[in-house]
Amino acid sequence: MSETPTAKLKEMQSNRLSIAWVVPTIAIVLSLVLFIRWEMNRGPEITVSFTDANGITIDSPIMFRGAIVGRVKKLSLQKDNSTVIVRARLDKTAASLAKRGSRWWIVHPSVSLQGISGLDTIIGPRYIQVSPGDGEPSFTFEGSQKPIPIECKSFTLISSSAIGITMGTPIYYRGIEIGSVTTTELAKNAATARIVASIQNMYAPIVRTNSKFWNVSGINIDAGLTGITLHSAPLTALIRGGITMATPTSSGDIAPDGFAFTLLEEFEDAWLEWTPEIDLSNVEGTQ
Repeated sequence: MSETPTAKLKEMQSNRLSIAWVVPTIAIVLSLVLFIRWEMNRGPEITVSFTDANGITIDSPIMFRGAIVGRVKKLSLQKDNSTVIVRARLDKTAASLAKRGSRWWIVHPSVSLQGISGLDTIIGPRYIQVSPGDGEPSFTFEGSQKPIPIECKSFTLISSSAIGITMGTPIYYRGIEIGSVTTTELAKNAATARIVASIQNMYAPIVRTNSKFWNVSGINIDAGLTGITLHSAPLTALIRGGITMATPTSSGDIAPDGFAFTLLEEFEDAWLEWTPEIDLSNVEGTQ
């Protein structure tokens, strides 16, 4: 009886990687490289809280000096519904804006006696504007509901009353608008009103420690034996209020940021004759 032939199986060893694994492996490696590059080119994520979002939505831009430097990624309410939490991602080139002292506010259309602002948001998206700080890196901020003047120096005016003075009230020097009021509030003891006046950097050297500020929101008539003298503020001041300042010919030291002045209700004619010579040519912000 003949033996049934049997086949001998020999295990074949392959030193070549199957082509079925090459393509997915290359795709995974490329994806990882692209993801790492994307992460390295992303700027920091920040959180800004506002009492009102004023129409800000996901993908609304963050602006600085007219350029888009980031985008809103998420909006949510705080647990007690008191504020809106805006999470945004800055561009890598704008990472330096994420510092303590940076100020954030929402730009939206606004019409009032102080003028019209935010007109660009009527046809375009509302956006968050930032004014950079110079502190340590920080990623959590409290946003302002009011516009914040950029490149200004702030001073405090103390008055018994802020009647006729609101946010945006102009500040004049020799009839030229050099700044505006940004905040009005009561002092902590409620005894006086505190008015924050922001003066453009290019005019800040005019404000000296012995400068005078007075309210010109109206028309003053002085009657005497020599006749009647009419003192009238600029037309814009008659409509929306105004504050005028003067600096003595023998001017004092340049007033530091935050320096406090008394806001006077009346002025002396001699103040209008003061003629200090103050060099503004080398001040940052001068055109």
